[in-house]
Amino acid sequence: MKKFMNKKGIIIDLRCYPKEFSTSIISDYFFPTSKEFAKFTATSLQHLGKFEMSGNAKIGKANSNYYKGKIAILVDETIQSASEFLTLVLRTALKSAVIGSQTAGTDGDLCEIPLPGGIMTAISGLGIYYPNGKGTQRTGISIDIQVKPTLQSIRKGDDPLIQKAITFINR
Repeated sequence: MKKFMNKKGIIIDLRCYPKEFSTSIISDYFFPTSKEFAKFTATSLQHLGKFEMSGNAKIGKANSNYYKGKIAILVDETIQSASEFLTLVLRTALKSAVIGSQTAGTDGDLCEIPLPGGIMTAISGLGIYYPNGKGTQRTGISIDIQVKPTLQSIRKGDDPLIQKAITFINR
């Protein structure tokens, strides 16, 4: 990050699955103060079948030496789970924009359920919401700047999301 601190912008391409879950590392660089980025619902152990708000997630700390440039976050329909959660965190940064198309809407923890006959299934055990209460599951992450590759851009080997990110940073 030392190499990037004085740059005009950073492009973070999340069109993949993150190798590491790095929200704590990110908080050291992109946030001047602590800020809420998500709310959760979880199953009530007292009332089976009921889901209750279980808390707010915050990121960041008092930090005068945070990155002050623009952050372009690239997403598309292939990102899911940890990539979506990381997008929620990054979009909380002051000069950030989510660029691309609707994500899978599959963030939350994975709860495996063994069934008879050695069959396994899984569900998300947490509901994930924006601080304003808007859900992310089944709908995906909100997009600030809509961009999709076209057949022509694919044939030419162009990446319109990166091109739009550069435009966003240079604005």
